[in-house]
Amino acid sequence: MSESLRAGWDERHRGQPPGEAEPFLAAMLARIPRGVALDVAAGRGRNALALARAGMQVLAVDLSTEAMRILAAAARTARLAIWPVVANLDSFHLKDESFDVIVNINFLDRALFPKFARALRPGGILIADTFLVDQAAISAPRDPRFLLDRGELRALAGGLEIEEYREGLTAYPGGERAFRASMVARRRKAN
Repeated sequence: MSESLRAGWDERHRGQPPGEAEPFLAAMLARIPRGVALDVAAGRGRNALALARAGMQVLAVDLSTEAMRILAAAARTARLAIWPVVANLDSFHLKDESFDVIVNINFLDRALFPKFARALRPGGILIADTFLVDQAAISAPRDPRFLLDRGELRALAGGLEIEEYREGLTAYPGGERAFRASMVARRRKAN
């Protein structure tokens, strides 16, 4: 990952508050197991903060040093169990069976999904929510590398049991709209 990419994300996050959790994650909080969570591409930590407030210990990983600084300050102020880590997810090692929950919001690296499945403990949950290919017609992102085809998120869950799956146009409280695919998938418990 280039330093110019990191610098661009640092500038984008600078001076911004963490924000509110993604509505799909907020709606799913009551049904996920408590324990250790991983927030993938956490940004300023809006989802990590929601997970920690729900009683989870959270490892938040992002490329942006500035985003992790903002999250660290918010976690410290609220006395929440969040460990921000600046790392490139391309080379970040996910230990097998080490997380009860993995949250992947607004980030798409298809190669990570098999690693997510292995990193979940038996009974663990993957929550994924990101943009569909239809999004390019109305707003960013427009790069096909970061847009899911219809049904693709379901296929990426290979080996996990899908408990909730949605695709389509999502309306947000502020009037914003986005085409999204959202999923809750569970790793089977050992017999």
